[in-house]
Amino acid sequence: MDDFAPNVSEATHPLLRTPESAPLALAAIDSFYVGGERCPFVNAAGDQDEQIVGAMYVQHMVPAERRFPIPVVFIHGGCHTGVTWETTPDGREGWALLFVRGGFETYVIDQAWRGRSAPVLAGGENAPPVTWSAGLSAIPFFTRQGGRFPDVSAEAYAAQFWPDFGILEAMQRGHPGYCDPRALPPLLALLDRIGPAVLVTHSQGGDLGWQAAIHRPAGVAAIYAIEPGITRAGLGQPDFPDIPVRILWGDNLPDDGFALKQSDVAEAQELARLRRNVSVDWLPEHGICGNGHMLMMENNSSELAQRAMAWLHDVVSDRVGPTG
Repeated sequence: MDDFAPNVSEATHPLLRTPESAPLALAAIDSFYVGGERCPFVNAAGDQDEQIVGAMYVQHMVPAERRFPIPVVFIHGGCHTGVTWETTPDGREGWALLFVRGGFETYVIDQAWRGRSAPVLAGGENAPPVTWSAGLSAIPFFTRQGGRFPDVSAEAYAAQFWPDFGILEAMQRGHPGYCDPRALPPLLALLDRIGPAVLVTHSQGGDLGWQAAIHRPAGVAAIYAIEPGITRAGLGQPDFPDIPVRILWGDNLPDDGFALKQSDVAEAQELARLRRNVSVDWLPEHGICGNGHMLMMENNSSELAQRAMAWLHDVVSDRVGPTG
């Protein structure tokens, strides 16, 4: 059921219209690591030593004027890092900055074993397992060539790809959309530190969001899932909490494939009929066509960010109270 379909007009939420050209007004910006554990290794000098394994990098921004009561955590997908949310390949502001302009406190993570949450590189028993790496040939899968992705910046986009240490194991479990299990503990540690929070997830990060909500039902107030890699295996679990969930789907999905296909939209719509707090925003149904998988990078990314922020204001604010 679509009980929580938002009125996304700017007239309803005029504060969402902060011009992107204006200076970005911040009350605070910082970064930190959370989670991880000590593991022994032999350092370059040949001595026994210890290193921190499995910690998660977090970038945190607080707007000068907060207009939303709880923070938002952005969770990237497979073969990507938090750069997904920071900027577009052609240099426009990413969703994290657009949300800050909209008055949202934001946390952008690099999942454990990715990007600034680097894997163990010193060798030994904690060395990385076999990885799954994306190259230039993967770009059509992510963009779906609907005309909205900045193709002239394809090489800048491909430079963001990061080897994924969890996909091969996920495929062995039956689907590449499963998250790396090592990414969950530090995310739960972050929620224990800042929660409750909203999770904005993308692709493989969708499963990480579902798992976080199941393990920390009081720490996750809502989830805005952009083309989740899997849906029923997480959202359909009987112990999934009764929280607002919005699932955004783009255009040009293939009829068949190993991941991200037309039947995934139908599956999400079926779950929305069964769960009163779940709704699906399939863009072609609203006359918004041409989007691929990387909606936060495409030529209507700003409008889609406004759409997401409006839903959060309409659905979440009333449940968690006024901005503090």
